[in-house]
Amino acid sequence: MINVAVGGASGKMGRTVCEMILNSSDMRLTGAMVAPEESIANKEIFPGVIAYTIENMEKALKGADVYVDITAPSAAAQIIGRIPSMGVNMVIGTTSIPKDAVANMIKEVSGNGTSAVMSANYAIGVNVFWKMCQMLAEALDGYDIEVIETHHNQKKDAPSGTAMEAVRRIREVTGINDVIYGREGVPGARGKEICVHSVRAGDVVGDHTVIFAGNKEIIEIKHKAISRDVFAGGFIKAIRWVYGKKDGAVHEMSEVLEL
Repeated sequence: MINVAVGGASGKMGRTVCEMILNSSDMRLTGAMVAPEESIANKEIFPGVIAYTIENMEKALKGADVYVDITAPSAAAQIIGRIPSMGVNMVIGTTSIPKDAVANMIKEVSGNGTSAVMSANYAIGVNVFWKMCQMLAEALDGYDIEVIETHHNQKKDAPSGTAMEAVRRIREVTGINDVIYGREGVPGARGKEICVHSVRAGDVVGDHTVIFAGNKEIIEIKHKAISRDVFAGGFIKAIRWVYGKKDGAVHEMSEVLEL
Protein backbone atom coordinates (compact mmCIF):
# COMPACT_ATOMS: atom_id res chain seq x y z
CA MET A 1 0.00 0.00 0.00
CA ILE A 2 1.36 3.42 -0.99
CA ASN A 3 0.90 6.09 1.69
CA VAL A 4 0.38 9.51 0.11
CA ALA A 5 0.25 13.06 1.53
CA VAL A 6 -1.13 15.90 -0.61
CA GLY A 7 -0.25 19.59 -0.36
CA GLY A 8 -3.00 21.88 -1.64
CA ALA A 9 -5.60 19.25 -0.76
CA SER A 10 -8.51 21.71 -0.63
CA GLY A 11 -8.01 23.13 -4.14
CA LYS A 12 -9.87 21.88 -7.19
CA MET A 13 -6.99 19.74 -8.43
CA GLY A 14 -5.87 18.72 -4.96
CA ARG A 15 -9.30 17.49 -4.00
CA THR A 16 -9.63 15.52 -7.24
CA VAL A 17 -6.27 13.82 -6.63
CA CYS A 18 -7.23 13.06 -3.02
CA GLU A 19 -10.51 11.49 -4.12
CA MET A 20 -8.70 9.31 -6.67
CA ILE A 21 -6.29 8.17 -3.95
CA LEU A 22 -9.19 7.38 -1.61
CA ASN A 23 -10.85 5.32 -4.36
CA SER A 24 -7.65 3.46 -5.23
CA SER A 25 -7.03 -0.11 -4.11
CA ASP A 26 -3.26 0.33 -3.74
CA MET A 27 -3.02 3.79 -2.12
CA ARG A 28 -3.95 5.37 1.17
CA LEU A 29 -4.33 9.11 1.86
CA THR A 30 -2.35 9.59 5.08
CA GLY A 31 -1.87 13.36 5.17
CA ALA A 32 -2.98 16.69 3.76
CA MET A 33 -1.80 20.30 3.85
CA VAL A 34 -3.68 23.54 3.17
CA ALA A 35 -2.95 27.26 3.47
CA PRO A 36 -3.12 28.72 7.03
CA GLU A 37 -5.89 31.16 6.11
CA GLU A 38 -8.28 28.44 4.91
CA SER A 39 -11.28 27.64 7.10
CA ILE A 40 -10.50 23.93 6.84
CA ALA A 41 -7.00 24.39 8.34
CA ASN A 42 -6.30 21.99 11.22
CA LYS A 43 -9.66 20.30 10.73
CA GLU A 44 -10.68 16.96 9.24
CA ILE A 45 -10.80 17.31 5.46
CA PHE A 46 -11.43 13.64 4.67
CA PRO A 47 -12.35 10.81 7.07
CA GLY A 48 -9.41 10.39 9.43
CA VAL A 49 -7.27 12.97 7.59
CA ILE A 50 -6.50 16.35 9.18
CA ALA A 51 -5.67 19.29 6.89
CA TYR A 52 -2.48 20.59 8.51
CA THR A 53 -0.68 23.83 7.62
CA ILE A 54 3.01 24.13 6.76
CA GLU A 55 3.81 24.77 10.45
CA ASN A 56 2.75 21.17 11.11
CA MET A 57 4.29 19.68 7.96
CA GLU A 58 5.91 16.85 9.91
CA LYS A 59 2.48 15.70 11.10
CA ALA A 60 1.08 15.84 7.55
CA LEU A 61 4.02 13.82 6.21
CA LYS A 62 4.09 11.24 9.00
CA GLY A 63 4.16 7.75 7.48
CA ALA A 64 4.01 9.04 3.89
CA ASP A 65 5.88 7.32 1.06
CA VAL A 66 5.08 10.01 -1.52
CA TYR A 67 4.22 13.69 -1.17
CA VAL A 68 2.20 15.39 -3.93
CA ASP A 69 2.58 19.17 -4.22
CA ILE A 70 -0.29 21.06 -5.88
CA THR A 71 -0.02 24.24 -3.85
CA ALA A 72 1.07 27.73 -4.97
CA PRO A 73 4.56 28.86 -6.06
CA SER A 74 5.38 30.66 -2.79
CA ALA A 75 4.13 27.77 -0.66
CA ALA A 76 5.90 25.12 -2.74
CA ALA A 77 9.16 27.08 -2.44
CA GLN A 78 8.97 26.67 1.35
CA ILE A 79 8.07 22.97 1.19
CA ILE A 80 9.85 21.02 -1.55
CA GLY A 81 13.38 21.58 -0.26
CA ARG A 82 12.47 20.15 3.16
CA ILE A 83 10.75 16.95 2.06
CA PRO A 84 13.80 14.91 0.90
CA SER A 85 15.37 14.95 4.38
CA MET A 86 12.23 13.20 5.62
CA GLY A 87 12.92 10.31 3.23
CA VAL A 88 9.72 10.97 1.30
CA ASN A 89 9.56 10.93 -2.51
CA MET A 90 7.74 13.70 -4.36
CA VAL A 91 5.40 14.36 -7.26
CA ILE A 92 5.45 18.10 -7.94
CA GLY A 93 2.71 19.70 -10.03
CA THR A 94 2.97 23.31 -8.87
CA THR A 95 4.23 25.64 -11.60
CA SER A 96 6.17 28.95 -11.47
CA ILE A 97 8.17 27.89 -8.41
CA PRO A 98 11.20 30.24 -8.02
CA LYS A 99 14.29 28.85 -9.73
CA ASP A 100 16.42 28.98 -6.61
CA ALA A 101 13.88 26.87 -4.71
CA VAL A 102 13.85 24.29 -7.52
CA ALA A 103 17.66 24.20 -7.59
CA ASN A 104 17.75 23.65 -3.83
CA MET A 105 15.14 20.88 -4.11
CA ILE A 106 17.21 19.09 -6.78
CA LYS A 107 20.26 19.33 -4.51
CA GLU A 108 18.31 17.94 -1.53
CA VAL A 109 16.83 15.05 -3.54
CA SER A 110 20.33 14.10 -4.66
CA GLY A 111 21.87 14.52 -1.22
CA ASN A 112 19.20 12.51 0.56
CA GLY A 113 18.89 9.78 -2.05
CA THR A 114 15.17 10.21 -2.63
CA SER A 115 13.36 10.61 -5.96
CA ALA A 116 10.90 13.04 -7.48
CA VAL A 117 8.79 13.62 -10.56
CA MET A 118 8.31 17.25 -11.61
CA SER A 119 6.12 18.37 -14.50
CA ALA A 120 4.16 21.42 -15.58
CA ASN A 121 1.36 19.08 -16.67
CA TYR A 122 0.56 15.46 -15.83
CA ALA A 123 -1.96 14.75 -18.59
CA ILE A 124 -0.78 12.01 -20.93
CA GLY A 125 -2.00 13.92 -23.99
CA VAL A 126 -0.15 17.09 -22.99
CA ASN A 127 3.14 15.23 -22.75
CA VAL A 128 2.58 13.90 -26.27
CA PHE A 129 1.57 17.45 -27.31
CA TRP A 130 4.94 18.78 -26.06
CA LYS A 131 6.78 16.09 -27.99
CA MET A 132 4.89 16.99 -31.18
CA CYS A 133 5.62 20.71 -30.70
CA GLN A 134 9.29 19.87 -30.54
CA MET A 135 9.14 17.72 -33.67
CA LEU A 136 7.23 20.35 -35.67
CA ALA A 137 9.51 23.18 -34.56
CA GLU A 138 12.52 21.18 -35.68
CA ALA A 139 10.99 20.31 -39.05
CA LEU A 140 9.47 23.73 -39.89
CA ASP A 141 12.58 25.88 -39.99
CA GLY A 142 11.86 29.61 -40.27
CA TYR A 143 8.11 29.38 -39.58
CA ASP A 144 6.54 31.97 -37.26
CA ILE A 145 5.47 30.48 -33.92
CA GLU A 146 2.64 31.69 -31.68
CA VAL A 147 1.46 30.05 -28.44
CA ILE A 148 -2.04 30.68 -27.07
CA GLU A 149 -3.24 29.36 -23.72
CA THR A 150 -6.67 29.75 -22.11
CA HIS A 151 -7.62 28.95 -18.52
CA HIS A 152 -10.38 29.67 -16.01
CA ASN A 153 -10.62 33.10 -14.43
CA GLN A 154 -9.28 31.92 -11.06
CA LYS A 155 -5.87 30.74 -12.31
CA LYS A 156 -3.14 32.62 -10.47
CA ASP A 157 -0.15 32.43 -12.82
CA ALA A 158 0.30 33.45 -16.45
CA PRO A 159 1.46 32.18 -18.82
CA SER A 160 0.66 28.64 -17.79
CA GLY A 161 3.41 26.20 -16.97
CA THR A 162 2.20 24.02 -19.82
CA ALA A 163 2.63 26.85 -22.34
CA MET A 164 6.08 27.69 -21.04
CA GLU A 165 7.20 24.07 -21.24
CA ALA A 166 6.10 24.06 -24.89
CA VAL A 167 8.13 27.24 -25.40
CA ARG A 168 11.17 25.73 -23.66
CA ARG A 169 11.11 22.69 -25.92
CA ILE A 170 10.62 24.77 -29.06
CA ARG A 171 13.52 27.04 -28.13
CA GLU A 172 15.68 23.99 -27.47
CA VAL A 173 15.42 22.79 -31.07
CA THR A 174 15.16 26.15 -32.90
CA GLY A 175 17.66 28.28 -31.02
CA ILE A 176 15.14 31.15 -30.86
CA ASN A 177 16.07 33.40 -27.94
CA ASP A 178 13.35 36.05 -27.97
CA VAL A 179 10.07 35.25 -26.22
CA ILE A 180 7.48 38.03 -25.94
CA TYR A 181 4.16 38.08 -24.10
CA GLY A 182 1.28 39.63 -25.99
CA ARG A 183 1.53 42.69 -28.19
CA GLU A 184 0.33 46.28 -27.99
CA GLY A 185 0.99 49.64 -29.59
CA VAL A 186 2.89 49.50 -32.89
CA PRO A 187 5.25 46.55 -32.55
CA GLY A 188 6.05 46.52 -36.26
CA ALA A 189 7.05 43.46 -38.23
CA ARG A 190 7.78 40.41 -36.11
CA GLY A 191 11.30 39.15 -35.84
CA LYS A 192 12.66 35.74 -34.95
CA GLU A 193 10.57 35.31 -31.84
CA ILE A 194 7.99 33.20 -30.05
CA CYS A 195 4.95 35.11 -28.85
CA VAL A 196 2.83 33.80 -25.96
CA HIS A 197 -0.76 34.92 -25.35
CA SER A 198 -2.70 34.22 -22.13
CA VAL A 199 -6.50 34.27 -21.88
CA ARG A 200 -8.37 34.03 -18.56
CA ALA A 201 -12.11 33.47 -18.88
CA GLY A 202 -14.97 31.50 -17.40
CA ASP A 203 -14.33 27.99 -16.16
CA VAL A 204 -12.03 26.74 -18.92
CA VAL A 205 -10.02 23.79 -17.57
CA GLY A 206 -7.12 24.35 -19.96
CA ASP A 207 -6.66 24.92 -23.71
CA HIS A 208 -3.29 25.19 -25.44
CA THR A 209 -2.63 25.94 -29.10
CA VAL A 210 0.69 26.31 -30.90
CA ILE A 211 0.62 27.87 -34.38
CA PHE A 212 3.35 27.37 -36.98
CA ALA A 213 2.89 29.74 -39.95
CA GLY A 214 5.05 30.07 -43.05
CA ASN A 215 5.51 28.96 -46.64
CA LYS A 216 1.88 29.97 -47.38
CA GLU A 217 0.53 27.41 -44.89
CA ILE A 218 -0.50 27.19 -41.25
CA ILE A 219 -0.18 24.21 -38.96
CA GLU A 220 -1.92 24.27 -35.59
CA ILE A 221 -1.50 21.76 -32.81
CA LYS A 222 -4.01 21.95 -29.96
CA HIS A 223 -4.68 20.24 -26.65
CA LYS A 224 -8.00 20.78 -24.88
CA ALA A 225 -8.62 19.44 -21.38
CA ILE A 226 -12.26 18.46 -20.87
CA SER A 227 -11.93 17.54 -17.19
CA ARG A 228 -9.39 17.86 -14.38
CA ASP A 229 -9.52 14.08 -14.17
CA VAL A 230 -6.99 13.89 -17.03
CA PHE A 231 -4.43 15.69 -14.87
CA ALA A 232 -5.32 13.84 -11.68
CA GLY A 233 -4.98 10.49 -13.47
CA GLY A 234 -1.45 11.47 -14.45
CA PHE A 235 -0.61 12.30 -10.85
CA ILE A 236 -1.77 8.82 -9.81
CA LYS A 237 0.40 7.24 -12.51
CA ALA A 238 3.41 9.28 -11.34
CA ILE A 239 2.84 8.32 -7.70
CA ARG A 240 2.92 4.64 -8.57
CA TRP A 241 6.02 5.11 -10.74
CA VAL A 242 8.10 7.04 -8.17
CA TYR A 243 7.04 4.90 -5.18
CA GLY A 244 10.02 2.98 -3.83
CA LYS A 245 12.46 4.66 -6.23
CA LYS A 246 15.51 6.04 -4.43
CA ASP A 247 17.94 7.18 -7.13
CA GLY A 248 18.61 10.76 -6.02
CA ALA A 249 17.14 12.18 -9.24
CA VAL A 250 14.31 14.46 -10.35
CA HIS A 251 12.44 12.96 -13.31
CA GLU A 252 10.07 14.26 -15.97
CA MET A 253 6.62 12.92 -16.77
CA SER A 254 7.94 11.81 -20.17
CA GLU A 255 10.02 9.22 -18.30
CA VAL A 256 6.97 7.96 -16.44
CA LEU A 257 5.16 7.57 -19.77
CA GLU A 258 8.25 6.18 -21.54
CA LEU A 259 7.92 8.74 -24.35
